[in-house]
Amino acid sequence: MANRATQSLTAGMKILGGANLPTYTLEYLTPTTKHAVGSYETIVIPYIELGRSSKCGVQFSDDTPTVSRRHCAIERKGAETSIINLSESNPTLINGRPVSSKYFLNNGDEIQLSLEGPKLRYNTTKTGTAKIGFTNKMNLVMQQAIKPYKTVAITVLTLFVVAVSAGSYALVKLNQENVVLAEKIEDQAELTSQQADSLAKLNEANKALGAMMQISDEKLKAEQQRLMRTNQGLVSQLSELRQKNEEVIAANKSGAELIEPLKGYVLALFLNKMTVEYEGSTETYDLGGDCMCTGFITNDGNFVTARHCIDAPLTDNEVANFVDNSGGKVTMHYTAMSYDQSIKFDFTNRDMKADYSKDKKYQHTLQGVSGTLRVPDYFSGADWAYMPTKYTSGLPFDKTLSSSLKSGDRLIVLGYSYGMTYRTDGNLEPYYSTGNVALSGLQNKTIQTSEAGFDGGNSGGPVFVVRNGGIQCIGIVTGKWRKPEVSVTESGDYTQTMVDANIQIVTPLINY
Repeated sequence: MANRATQSLTAGMKILGGANLPTYTLEYLTPTTKHAVGSYETIVIPYIELGRSSKCGVQFSDDTPTVSRRHCAIERKGAETSIINLSESNPTLINGRPVSSKYFLNNGDEIQLSLEGPKLRYNTTKTGTAKIGFTNKMNLVMQQAIKPYKTVAITVLTLFVVAVSAGSYALVKLNQENVVLAEKIEDQAELTSQQADSLAKLNEANKALGAMMQISDEKLKAEQQRLMRTNQGLVSQLSELRQKNEEVIAANKSGAELIEPLKGYVLALFLNKMTVEYEGSTETYDLGGDCMCTGFITNDGNFVTARHCIDAPLTDNEVANFVDNSGGKVTMHYTAMSYDQSIKFDFTNRDMKADYSKDKKYQHTLQGVSGTLRVPDYFSGADWAYMPTKYTSGLPFDKTLSSSLKSGDRLIVLGYSYGMTYRTDGNLEPYYSTGNVALSGLQNKTIQTSEAGFDGGNSGGPVFVVRNGGIQCIGIVTGKWRKPEVSVTESGDYTQTMVDANIQIVTPLINY
């Protein structure tokens, strides 16, 4: 907290000193006593807390009882802005989904403070603090950077403003603005007794500074020199922060630029039909041709996807599974297509090579007929399938790199989340999303991830890392980890249920 207080105060001093820091806005979507629907607040400091506490920079009243006193915080570090859940009793939701501890915000994300609490929208802005008027900047800094840390913060910030102005004229002007600010706060009935004490002490500090201006020229010059050295130190820190920020922006930009020409090798998979051959008869069933998974072409000419994309539609269907493993044959028919249709071909599940060695078979009786069901094991490194194609170019990949990834390494993912559900304007490019490596190395022959932005439909899509100015495909999106719970009856028949765990995993290419 002390470090964040220092960061907020430093940001406040930089803003009042004329620095151009990035900003964002919070738009209020739910009417409350303090905030009307459609109103918004410009946030200028790197760390701010939301809640009912008087110390929160964004404050709610008691008409929102499901909002905790310190509910959540928004923190900006470099090019990334994240929301941190602070409440132990009430959740923080982003776009309707609870945040476990931390979530990186995107422009337009909807924030909700508890399930029935108020909603806000996070919006990035192109306008920095340099274009905000001084009085407005002072109000924002007083509310956001000073309010949570009370008297000490106000006194330190006032010393800084006086030092930068370097004269009694600026001191008089600051006193005038403090009077205006105090009147505005009093008119709004927002001033607590502790804040009133802080403002009173601020006026006392200003009077003391006025008396200091009357001391001998020698002492005054010494004080000014000390403050100039302090200011130079802050300028040096700002330069370092800008350099780090530029490095982060460059890293993100390089990833986006490197991946742009590779999108044409990422394919949407459409499930068209199922052919069932059993006891001399053949039946064909139309399955609608919906987009249900992702695949990709590698630069060695192979078409690669997750095995469950081409196998689960069969094994999850009891009748199809039974027929395929009890003397019959079931074939699933697919089409793979790039967003610009430069790559397009048909294939079946029987064209694909995969590892079925860990699958188990169980006795089963269906409509009085005895046979067998197959239970696949996708989630221990076996969720891959591939076939050769006629194509001679594709995604660059490195099979061995996946085993040396470290916790926190950034992952980039391309794929067709939610199929075609949210594509209303004809743009069929694969979605760009990111995630982090959760644990170093491989866990049960898979890569466990956190803060993963990929979802249903991304399965089978390529996973990349940026290394030495280049980009390499290192894995396949498997999805949410699932554990089968199998039971066998006294007659030997098999039954199973699937238990989901909220762990997104990636199958490394080293396995296939």
